[in-house]
Amino acid sequence: MSRITDIKRREIQLIKIAQKQLGMDETTYRAMLFKVARVKSSTQLDAAGRKAVLDHLKSCGFKVMPKPNEWAFIDNAVKNRQPLLRKVCMVCKSLRVGKAYAEGAAKRQSGVERKLEMMDTVQLLLLVGALEHTRKNKESRNG
Repeated sequence: MSRITDIKRREIQLIKIAQKQLGMDETTYRAMLFKVARVKSSTQLDAAGRKAVLDHLKSCGFKVMPKPNEWAFIDNAVKNRQPLLRKVCMVCKSLRVGKAYAEGAAKRQSGVERKLEMMDTVQLLLLVGALEHTRKNKESRNG
C-alpha cells in the first residue's frame, strides 16, 4: 500500500471515529460532508477535503485521543531485561507491528504463550534474533 493511500485510509478512519464520538446519525453526517466538502461519501474526499472535514469536526468538539503506549511497561521491567525489551520494541516498530506480533512470534518459537514482561533473558535474546531475521528478510524483498 502506498504512503498516500495509507494516509487517506487513516484520515477517513478518523472522520468515522469523529462521527461516532459526536453522535452524528448517517443523515446528519452525509449533510455535513456535502456542506463542508461537496461530496456524498468520505471516500470521495481529496486531501484538502479530508482536512476541511476534520477541521470542521474538531470545531464541533471532536477530540483526537492518543493511542495508549503498549510499550510503556518496559520502564517498569526488570533492569537487566530493559535493553532487550527496547530492542524488541525498536524492531517491531521498524516492521510496523505491535507487541502482540512479538508475543505471537515468541509463542511460535517456543510453543508457550507468554507476555513479553514474563520472558527471561534467553527467551528475549531468541526473540530479538527471530524478529531481526524477519526484518532483514522483509528488507531484502522490498529492495
